[in-house]
Amino acid sequence: MTAPDLKAGDLPHLTTERPRHRSATHRITRELFGHDGKFFTVPGTFPGGLPDHIGFTPAVYAVLHAPNPATGEAEFIVRDVDGQRLTLGTSAPDQTTAIRSALSALAAERRAHAQRVEHNRVHILGLAPNPPVRIGYTEAGTCVVHVRCSCPQVEGLAAHYEHVSLAADGWLDEAPTSPWKFCPTSPTQVITEGGTGRLTSTSRNDKGQAVVQVQHTDGRHEVIALAHVSDMT
Repeated sequence: MTAPDLKAGDLPHLTTERPRHRSATHRITRELFGHDGKFFTVPGTFPGGLPDHIGFTPAVYAVLHAPNPATGEAEFIVRDVDGQRLTLGTSAPDQTTAIRSALSALAAERRAHAQRVEHNRVHILGLAPNPPVRIGYTEAGTCVVHVRCSCPQVEGLAAHYEHVSLAADGWLDEAPTSPWKFCPTSPTQVITEGGTGRLTSTSRNDKGQAVVQVQHTDGRHEVIALAHVSDMT
């Protein structure tokens, strides 16, 4: 599943009972489709190489052993389980080929979706191709805010935001006791209503809000909640 062309690598785990079934009925493929087969789950991160802000809900599929309507010959075919139960990929005389065909089709579909999202962000919404703020966590539990940084990957990636104020309001301030900091390559110029200054430290105030201390060019210091920061450059 991890190979770029899906012609090598491990196939997903197959199970005879439906994963995440919603009721006590329809647990096996014969109950759902009228044919024998097995289930497998495709993770939301499949295929590899998608932008890290593009995610999908894990999806369950069934690989069935059923007669071809045109020829009557028994073949393997993959169908969606949780959606409209549509066919994914093309039928094949063996199970492995049918699954690889389905995964290839799903990979193409998800890559096309990611391209549409990127196009809409840039050409319709006028935004950067990727959200500029990423939230990650270190192994020690410190929340790290990445703002338009040069980090190719984020340890413990947890969320994306369009703006630092949204990251504070929607994530950092939801856990008022957790330590936090900016990544080393994030901008250090902070823009506030009181002007522009240099970031000197990060902390939390007595309300548990994430705050930054800023030294302005005239020498005065200001402590402001990150939720009220206009921008960072």
